[in-house]
Amino acid sequence: MKYDNDFYVTAAKVGKQAPRFEMEAVMPEGEGHQRLSTVTLDELLNDGRWVVLYFYPLDFSYVCPTEIRRFNELTASFEAKGATLVAVSTDSTHAHLAWQNEALGRLNHIHASDNTHTVSEAYGVLDEDRGIAWRGTFIIAPGGTLKAAHVNHGEGGRNVDEVLRTLSVFQMEAEGKRVPCNWKEGDDFIE
Repeated sequence: MKYDNDFYVTAAKVGKQAPRFEMEAVMPEGEGHQRLSTVTLDELLNDGRWVVLYFYPLDFSYVCPTEIRRFNELTASFEAKGATLVAVSTDSTHAHLAWQNEALGRLNHIHASDNTHTVSEAYGVLDEDRGIAWRGTFIIAPGGTLKAAHVNHGEGGRNVDEVLRTLSVFQMEAEGKRVPCNWKEGDDFIE
């Protein structure tokens, strides 16, 4: 059978080690340009934390701030579960900082820049023609295993509450629990 489409190869494989990254970022602490730093997956994993890496297309856009604000509202809930949130787009850290200061509001989690497109490509979310990342959400366990990957093409926003629920599911699985369909905090597990 001959295929008439392009195949995109990604380094991100569920059940395998997540692609490592180092990116410039706007950190939640500090003031002004003192907030600019770098973030690496290895440093986050060395702290024994889960990582929720979420990509979005563009700063100063329409759907993206609705998702980012919801992630920001739930930052404390992710932190309580031992997870670090990392927002990523191909915009620069200076654009991120300006967006936070002018319109988005200050983020309580890491806001990273993949302006080299390396990380977006490794995770399979890069739109090479437009130079942007599609909406991708990746849950990475403390040992570095990629537990979940979900990528949306287009402008439809994701369900951030579902990302938090999915994180809980994989944490329960890590504790040896069998988690049924539609499980939520407080529900029974499969015996």
